[in-house]
Amino acid sequence: MRNSIAHGWHVAARTAVLQFGATFVVSLVVAGFGWRGGLAALVGGTIVSAGNVLFALRLFGRGIAPPRSVLRSAWAAEALKWFWLCATLYLAIAVWKLPFVGLIAGVLAAQFAFWIALIATR
Repeated sequence: MRNSIAHGWHVAARTAVLQFGATFVVSLVVAGFGWRGGLAALVGGTIVSAGNVLFALRLFGRGIAPPRSVLRSAWAAEALKWFWLCATLYLAIAVWKLPFVGLIAGVLAAQFAFWIALIATR
């Protein structure tokens, strides 16, 4: 039998490592076309990866809890992740004016890595 909290932490850690790794590789490839694009890809992937880490910290941080409390934690974790995503993407696009193509390349790399990690950890 699996401890669901321990397994959740394991999946979250594995997913984050894979996301950060994919982000780094894609940012190196994009940096071949210009350093600002590479930086944008690194920022885009880091935004998504950090959002998933925040989600895991909020969801699993309390340990064992009643089902209703876990459900509230899941909703709060998702809201926190979306707030983080919207706020940091706004900063990257509107304030720091990072190249959009590089930013989206990093976001997509991290998101694909997330899906692959979830499939691989079944």
